[in-house]
Amino acid sequence: MSAVGVPIKPETLRWAMDWAGLEAEKLARKVQVKPEKVERWLKGEERPTYPQALKLAQALHLGLARLLLPPPEVRLPLKDFRRGRAREEPPSPELLEAFHDAQRKQEWWRERKGKPLPFVGRGKGASPAEVAQEMGALLEAEALRKGGRDHQGFLKALADRAEALGVLVLRQGHVGTHTRRTYDPGEFSGFALVDPVAPVVFLNAREHPSRQVFTLAHELAHVWRGEGGLEGGLEEEAQDEVEAWADQVAAEFLMPEEAFRAAWNGYLPPLEAAREASRRFFVSPRAALERALRLGLVGREGYKEALEALREAAPPRPKGGGGDFWKTLVVQNSPAFVRELRRAALEGEVDAKDVAFLLNVNLRTAWDFLEGKGVPT
Repeated sequence: MSAVGVPIKPETLRWAMDWAGLEAEKLARKVQVKPEKVERWLKGEERPTYPQALKLAQALHLGLARLLLPPPEVRLPLKDFRRGRAREEPPSPELLEAFHDAQRKQEWWRERKGKPLPFVGRGKGASPAEVAQEMGALLEAEALRKGGRDHQGFLKALADRAEALGVLVLRQGHVGTHTRRTYDPGEFSGFALVDPVAPVVFLNAREHPSRQVFTLAHELAHVWRGEGGLEGGLEEEAQDEVEAWADQVAAEFLMPEEAFRAAWNGYLPPLEAAREASRRFFVSPRAALERALRLGLVGREGYKEALEALREAAPPRPKGGGGDFWKTLVVQNSPAFVRELRRAALEGEVDAKDVAFLLNVNLRTAWDFLEGKGVPT
């Protein structure tokens, strides 16, 4: 007599597979069954055993109970400012986990700080130039540019300065310590959770550092405006008024008009001039080219030719994993957040389980952290 099996909903299993991006064959390998068995589960002809159902839930990044219920309507709990095709797709499990991780940190940080930051929401109703000027003054942008060596160094310096003002900056390329569960730059480049006390900016570290620089400036513009949201495909022209405004703020903040005009080498072909400006202002050549076009420093035809050449020679995206584990963990979870969490733990305000939950790590790693590893200077 065969086992009764777990009464999972076939339609929910199909939804979960689509959500996790797994075909029957790949899911079968994870659950250690033949693809034909997964197909029978999908048709309702057979039910998985309890051990198989547990493996299914683990492979699909869901609780087992979720597979026993009808498929949910998955909505992103964040205003979606993405552009192009990405906006039409449902959020991936990785994107949802990124949001919830940022939200957990924000809630904890809000309870500890309590005091509103004066600049959050102050830019609403102001012009992009006005907001860019204020951001530049508070973040000391010109000094950071003069002291920067490369895109990665400038990105770190700008993120550190934003954190000094009270904005948590999370730079993650994958879910927690699961290096194979990477964030897709084609789905999103970053987002901002705006709060008067605890604003959070999340950057997809799978993007090139030069691209992350613009995303960080763009998300900080959202903080100044007091309206957060999810971003993706910032290379495409914004259709939303808020997004267009944030793009203009970021461009003026990173590439002030007067300085950019003075630095733009009109004697060079547009592509070479853009690459030179990219090194000067620590942005991508694409961002420099866009700025030159809007300021009338390059014609439409020259812009199109240079843009096509950039697309053909796009730099490889950063790979996940590798490097110093503890340094990466600090960057992923915000240096300011990590310092405060460790201080709270040492004073007995949070325990190892809280640390594991807030840093998105296992309990063993949390204990290592409490013993002094991974403490940012």
